[in-house]
Amino acid sequence: MKNKIFIGIGANLTPKGYSSVQDGLNAAMNMLSGYGIEVIQCSSWYETSPVPKSNQPLFRNAVFSASCDLNPQELLYCLNDLEAKIGRIRTSRNEARVLDLDILDFNSECIDLENLIIPHPRMHERAFVLIPLNEINGDYIHPVLQEPILSLIKRLPAEQDIFKI
Repeated sequence: MKNKIFIGIGANLTPKGYSSVQDGLNAAMNMLSGYGIEVIQCSSWYETSPVPKSNQPLFRNAVFSASCDLNPQELLYCLNDLEAKIGRIRTSRNEARVLDLDILDFNSECIDLENLIIPHPRMHERAFVLIPLNEINGDYIHPVLQEPILSLIKRLPAEQDIFKI
């Protein structure tokens, strides 16, 4: 049986060899099938302020549902490999980046490994995750908090700017 996953995708820098941030994001979406990850549905794209607030450029974000035969560790490896192919070099947390792929949910399971926590441990605090996720799965229940997505959205801090493109 295929695993049902939700992944957050975003960037705020144009990768080398691409014409724009969106061009790099589109390329990454197209490359997912090469890893055995089948995109089922993608939200609209959103322009969002960095979290935490900083003087970085605005981010472009979306959430997509997908299916795959990979286990969570294999999926993480593939997403990290794809980030590297697009040109991401990890130096510090919350930095500007050419691509960010986060596993938000994996079969609604709670997974706590040394290098991987699912659901994403900060997803419930981030408008750039919850609003696009609600667009494609309005019935989502957070597996740890056991709360519906609309309840989580209502508690988001007001200072997180998010605009549908």
